[in-house]
Amino acid sequence: MRLFGLILFCLLAFVSVTASAGTFILVDGTKIEGEPINYADTGVMFRASDGTDLERVPWDKFTQESIRALLAAAKTPREKAMVEPLIEELPQERAQRKEFVVKPIQTPDRPTTRLGIMTVFASPLGLVIMLILYGANIFAAYEVAVFRHQPAATVCGLAAIPFLGVFSPIAFISMPTRRVMIDGQPAPEEDQAQTRFRATPPPSDTSSTPVPADIEPPGLSPHPIPAALVAEPAPEVHGTSALPEPIVFRRGDFSFNRRFFETKMAGFFRVVPGEAERDRVIQISSGRGNFVGKRITRITAAELYLQVFHDNATADEMIPFVEILEVQIKHKDSA
Repeated sequence: MRLFGLILFCLLAFVSVTASAGTFILVDGTKIEGEPINYADTGVMFRASDGTDLERVPWDKFTQESIRALLAAAKTPREKAMVEPLIEELPQERAQRKEFVVKPIQTPDRPTTRLGIMTVFASPLGLVIMLILYGANIFAAYEVAVFRHQPAATVCGLAAIPFLGVFSPIAFISMPTRRVMIDGQPAPEEDQAQTRFRATPPPSDTSSTPVPADIEPPGLSPHPIPAALVAEPAPEVHGTSALPEPIVFRRGDFSFNRRFFETKMAGFFRVVPGEAERDRVIQISSGRGNFVGKRITRITAAELYLQVFHDNATADEMIPFVEILEVQIKHKDSA
């Protein structure tokens, strides 16, 4: 029984040695048959099948196939870590680009039927464009009505007629400007195209009596009046009170701008005039005519708005600075 066990052990040892042994090819074509028994930095030592140890073979002598075989025959992690860096990775194939398939563009078919003007309303974009043009035509009609002093309701109403309304602004702009009245007198012909009235209701009086030109508008204003413009009491001449002399500012002697009116005529910006301005008015002479008013309602860097009275309503007259020739501060009863 012991003899049988010994024979079996020797047979297994021979089989294990034979199985671990292999053939390793060097770069010069030499073949080494044996089992790698020692891995070192200088190379590998083999044991032949007859039990003899062969000389150590350097690493650079092995081919890549032999190095892979040595990695498979390594028994410890240390031996595997020593062989793995020597394996050269095969170059990977370049990834092929994805081929793009260009599909032909199918253009829409052109209409074959006869197109008319109503085709514009078939698309949302055309409808929006027509609405914008429609509104622009009505706005143009309103501006023409203001410029020519025509009834805005009439001009805009005619402009609202589809298709035919485009002729409304053209027709009214071709007409002469309607005559307007300034201070009870017909305005000069060249003043007709520039004057714009903004009607306001009569101040605080609900009766049907006409509003006098010297009515005092309600309100307060903190602007003081300069001492140079305070009127002296009018002296009596032969039992009657004489009117004070007007204060005159002429172009050339003064520069008419916003600073001029804010400093020289600060009291006329008040809604309720002070004692010095109560009986006085401003008369502005320009290239478009003479304008007489009680108050300066608004002023900008290029123009002022003088409040004048027309019939039973007030109107803000826009007067550019470049058109002003003379400014007078005078008594309301003076000619």
